[in-house]
Parts: sequence; C-alpha cells; structure tokens
Amino acid sequence: MAPVGTGPAPAAAGATGADTTWIFEQIERLGALHAKGLLTDEEFSEKKAELLDRI
Repeated sequence: MAPVGTGPAPAAAGATGADTTWIFEQIERLGALHAKGLLTDEEFSEKKAELLDRI
C-alpha cells in the first residue's frame, strides 16, 4: 500500500489554511486508495476521521 501522509504533519490545534489544504489533499489520496480497493471502508473512515480531527 502506498504511504499516506508522508509529508509534514500539520499542528493538531489551530490548523492554518495551508494545513487545512494539506489535510484535504490527504483525504483525497485516501479516497483514491479506497476507490481502488486498497483500503477497506473501516480503514478509510478511521484515517479520514483522524485527519478531520486536526482541523
């Protein structure tokens, strides 16, 4: 499986516009992996929730 979120992780609290952009890009990458069947529904939902919690 391709690594997701290999770039610099944004701060957990007070995400800036750039951090928010990075988070949404990661969610899009996860979505693509999920659509290809490389992530289960559970894996996708779990990681997406983690990323959204950073906003």
